[in-house]
Amino acid sequence: MEIKKLASNAINFGINRFIEILSICVIAIGALLLISLISFSPDDPNFIFPEGTKIKNLLGFRGSFTADLFFQSFGLIALLIPFSLILTGINIFLNKKIFLIIESCFFTILYLLGGSLFFSIFYPTTFKLYINGNGGFIGKFLDKTFLNTLINFNLHVSYYLLILILLSLFLISVQFKVRLFYKFIKKIFNIFLSKKEKSYTNQNEIINEFIP
Repeated sequence: MEIKKLASNAINFGINRFIEILSICVIAIGALLLISLISFSPDDPNFIFPEGTKIKNLLGFRGSFTADLFFQSFGLIALLIPFSLILTGINIFLNKKIFLIIESCFFTILYLLGGSLFFSIFYPTTFKLYINGNGGFIGKFLDKTFLNTLINFNLHVSYYLLILILLSLFLISVQFKVRLFYKFIKKIFNIFLSKKEKSYTNQNEIINEFIP
């Protein structure tokens, strides 16, 4: 029985360490992708412009190509991908559930498609993404489907409805829990309120104690 218990503990220990290493890798990938996207410059060498120019991307040549690939594919909505990766990695590390990455990828793909379409229809003008615009080539493709007709049926309603759907999909992709968020906010308020409480004894209590 002792040998079986030790073997079970050793297996669990190894699995947990593997999951933690994987979660750290996911967080690192998300952080590197975030750096490459926020330091993107259309003048950097990429799939459109030739090599030989000065690279402004913080991750150099690889960062420039990576950022261009994501922006030209999905448009501005690609900026949410690193946050999904980082927060999912943190959740995997804390909960030791490796399958969270699959769930996160599924909902990330959904909000990428919806976000590409959203920016292609409502914000097509761009100053940085020269070729495919703010929605990328995926947004351009979806804009030519029946989805364009549905959205144009009532642009005002579609605008806010798409924002609500995209926000919901993003929150689901990062395993956002309303109950835990409420507890966190409540705890913060309690900390600030406790500091404002009186840290001295009431004057009447002092008088009653020393003067019978």
